[in-house]
Order: sequence, then structure tokens, then C-alpha cells
Amino acid sequence: MARVALETGQAFELGEFYSMPETVFGQYGFAGVYVTAPFYFDESFFIHHGDASFDEPEHVLPVWFVPIFESEADYLEQHGAEDFDEIIDATEDELLDLTRQPLI
Repeated sequence: MARVALETGQAFELGEFYSMPETVFGQYGFAGVYVTAPFYFDESFFIHHGDASFDEPEHVLPVWFVPIFESEADYLEQHGAEDFDEIIDATEDELLDLTRQPLI
């Protein structure tokens, strides 16, 4: 993911899906990662206000790369990020647990 950011010079957008080679998550069954806000924290954590004296951007949005299964990626493609985020928000599963079961 760091290479993608460095090569493109672009920030990651919320709601994006990136497939991963099987060598990355294959043993766990994940198809790739979903870009989302750090939902386990209070909203105040969502935006970092940069410091101009250090030449930082005015606002920085930290993102998480949540591993998702093919069934979840299919749902995301068919229904969109907003609907998928509702499922993520409603679950009590630990989404960063590599041994979790698919939500869909």
C-alpha cells in the first residue's frame, strides 16, 4: 500500500477496495483491503489538523486498511461503500482480527 501511495502521489479515499496478491492474505481467505476511517475511535480522531510551521497539510484523515473477504468485496461493489459501512458499523466483530468470519 505504501508503494501505491508513493508511486501515485495520491492519498487513499474512503470506500476504496484494493485487491491483494494471494501471498499477502491468502492463508486467511481475504481478497484485499477496504479503506475506511478508524471506526473504533471517537470522531475527534478522524481528522488531524496539520501544523503549517512543519509544512503539513491543513487536514489529514488517517485511514485504516481493513482486510475483507471476496463476499464482502462483492457486496461493496454491488451496494456501494455507504451500505457496506453500515454493516461494518453494526457488527461487533473485531474487523482487524485475521481469523474473523465474513460479515456477508
